[in-house]
Amino acid sequence: MTLYHAIETLLVPLIVLVCAVSVVARYAPRTRERVKAALATRLGGAAASGWRGRLVRWLAPQAASGCASGCDDGGCDTCGSNTANATDAQGKPAEQVVRFVRKR
Repeated sequence: MTLYHAIETLLVPLIVLVCAVSVVARYAPRTRERVKAALATRLGGAAASGWRGRLVRWLAPQAASGCASGCDDGGCDTCGSNTANATDAQGKPAEQVVRFVRKR
C-alpha cells in the first residue's frame, strides 16, 4: 500500500462523514441540538473546566429567539418576515408577485 492509497483511504471517508454530518445538521436541527446537548453533558456539563469547559460552552444549546422559538411574547405577528396573515391598506390579504426572468 502506497502513501497515496493510505491518504485516500483516510481522506475519502472523512469527507463523506463531514458531508453527512452537514446534511443532518441542516435537515434535522432538533436532533443536532439534542446530540450536542448530550455530548456537552457527557463532557462534564457546567462544572467542566479548561478545554472541556470551553467545548461544553460551545456545544451547549443556544436560546432560540424569533417567531419559531416557541416563546409567546407577542405572537408571530411581530415578525416582519411573516406574511401569512398580512393585509394591505384595503384589508385584503397581501400578495407577493413572483417574476420569472430569463437569463441571457
